[in-house]
Amino acid sequence: MDSTDRLRNRWLDTAAGILQEPDPGVARNQLNDALLESFRAFAAVRAPLAMTGGLGGISIFGQYASLDTPAWPLAVERAGTDHPVFAYHNATADPLPVTLVEVGERGWPVSEFAASMIERLGLSPHQLSLPLATAGAESATYGFVSDGAYLERDRETALCLQPIVRGLDAHIRMLESLSPAPAAAPERPLTPREKLVLALVARGCTAEGIAARLCVSPRTVHKHQENLYRKLGAVDRLSAVLRAQQCGLLPQQPARADDRPGFYAGNSHTPFDTASVSASASI
Repeated sequence: MDSTDRLRNRWLDTAAGILQEPDPGVARNQLNDALLESFRAFAAVRAPLAMTGGLGGISIFGQYASLDTPAWPLAVERAGTDHPVFAYHNATADPLPVTLVEVGERGWPVSEFAASMIERLGLSPHQLSLPLATAGAESATYGFVSDGAYLERDRETALCLQPIVRGLDAHIRMLESLSPAPAAAPERPLTPREKLVLALVARGCTAEGIAARLCVSPRTVHKHQENLYRKLGAVDRLSAVLRAQQCGLLPQQPARADDRPGFYAGNSHTPFDTASVSASASI
């Protein structure tokens, strides 16, 4: 298999994985990993082209030598005018991939300030830009930094991948916009026993079933349920489970046949139940 086939297969797998992934964070990491590999980059950035006013909207990934240096805010603030690649895209609106060497040859050389920032941030002059858009509010680019020089074949690879990267990036941004912000955790944290009762409620166990598993009375289980409902701001079993999922107290996952609230399949203990009961303090 030659390099072209490997690249094609890599991006077919990447696209399939991203399009099937409901979590935008996981999808973004999949895209980032494929980009770093395809462009032999040790560091990369996804950034708006008009990079002024702080660090908002900038995504840094890869293995940067230094991420805690005081130089970062200054570099970001002045990147739109002082970094040759960003300045070039902002001035020309050229939508094609380009290297740092190429923009220097076109009249945007590395300034003394830009050179000092590259050195202070532990980067290299081997940089490649893959624009997503170069005009309007959505103008942004991916920038890659490599240990070795970017050649014409790398620019051709970027040009080939540009449409699919644009599409996948737009897909992930849409997922990010649709994802609700995580709900705040309860002001009063749940006790270990309340968490256990909540987990069993989420599995669909009745109060009697929970009592049998925990070797307590149903009345005690009802008391725990009342407490966790109050802490979660819930009114019933379903709203408690949904609220707990929003707060990260329970995993977001589809219910199985025996996981429906109100459904109890018997007294069989899973390994989770056995371990949880054994570890729980007596009431």
